[in-house]
Amino acid sequence: MIKKKTRRPLWQIALPILLLTAVWIMLWDDLSVLNILTGVLLALFVTRFFYLPPVELSRRFNIFWAAVFLGWFTASMISASLHVAWLAVRPKGVSAGSVISVELHTRSDLLITMVSTVIGLIPGSIVIEADRAHSVIFVHVLDCSTDDEVEAAKSQVYRIENLLIRALGSAHDITTLNTWRKELGMPPVLPTRELQRKESRR
Repeated sequence: MIKKKTRRPLWQIALPILLLTAVWIMLWDDLSVLNILTGVLLALFVTRFFYLPPVELSRRFNIFWAAVFLGWFTASMISASLHVAWLAVRPKGVSAGSVISVELHTRSDLLITMVSTVIGLIPGSIVIEADRAHSVIFVHVLDCSTDDEVEAAKSQVYRIENLLIRALGSAHDITTLNTWRKELGMPPVLPTRELQRKESRR
């Protein structure tokens, strides 16, 4: 039996084209007919010949943990900004940085991208490479030369992933994270009853 190829919804086709066209216009900083047409043609070429799999959403959003994440992110931004500013003016100078590899628990392309973006927005750290197949990201951390500082940097990456999974991770993400937390003797990120209810809806 030949399986029919499912057609993608129109918005999944049009949205990447519109976003890529908008990026092209912003790069040129000129809203002209020529730039719009060039952007559309370039977006059509990229989406046609450099196809990427669609991003799958978890269809889950916890507003409480989203608020917790925003609060933590704001505090981390302020703290890291002050720390980097102090590194720039202190007499001692800046010690060597480190590139650390961190294996994430999630396999979601969206969450891996969000974790990498959040890391880059916090001053003093940036993701320089991502291994999508193994869910490993490589992070360059400023002023990070001792074992304790490396472990602290890894803990921050896991903290970001933990909060994002709590806010919008799938049931599979939560199960994987809970397995890891159980091995370390930590409680699950969600009550068992709530997790079972979410898994039963999959």
